[in-house]
Amino acid sequence: MKHKIIMDTNVAAKAATPQAECKPEEWDMQERCIEFIREFTKDVCSQLVLDLDYEIIKEYRNRIPANTEMGNIFWKWFNKYIGTIPFENMVKLEKDAEGNYIMFPLEERTKEFDRSDRKFVALSRTHIDHPQIVEAADGKWLGFKEVFAEYGVHIEFLDNNYAEMMYDRKVTNKRRT
Repeated sequence: MKHKIIMDTNVAAKAATPQAECKPEEWDMQERCIEFIREFTKDVCSQLVLDLDYEIIKEYRNRIPANTEMGNIFWKWFNKYIGTIPFENMVKLEKDAEGNYIMFPLEERTKEFDRSDRKFVALSRTHIDHPQIVEAADGKWLGFKEVFAEYGVHIEFLDNNYAEMMYDRKVTNKRRT
């Protein structure tokens, strides 16, 4: 069975960040990202789903440093993979006249979801296999996990404790003020 996923940029970006640049509270989450990238890039069945307009690739290029050990591991794998990527794993994301992704479930409960992350959700919904989205550092996704699941989009948090802590910090605490 093929290991087919959509990977939020922060997974490889956090893995490739030198630990000295991470806060101590991020260390466990970063270690999980490192383990994930190591395992994913070693597995010959690993498949990454991307968009045909290269929006995700551009984000990867801007945020994942190649000059660190983990960045080098990721980019070496990615550059080889992109040359052999199965056709079905390069998906066209349709947009409406306002630039919104047609397949993003835009409704009352999702209107506050980060616009820059909507491409990942739309990609999962558009791909025939609806691959899960692997998430690392952005706890705000927790608030949308159940809504997205209703639309067939599943999110795997590499470090649920960290995601919950960040969700509490960024979302729950804001509601209290």
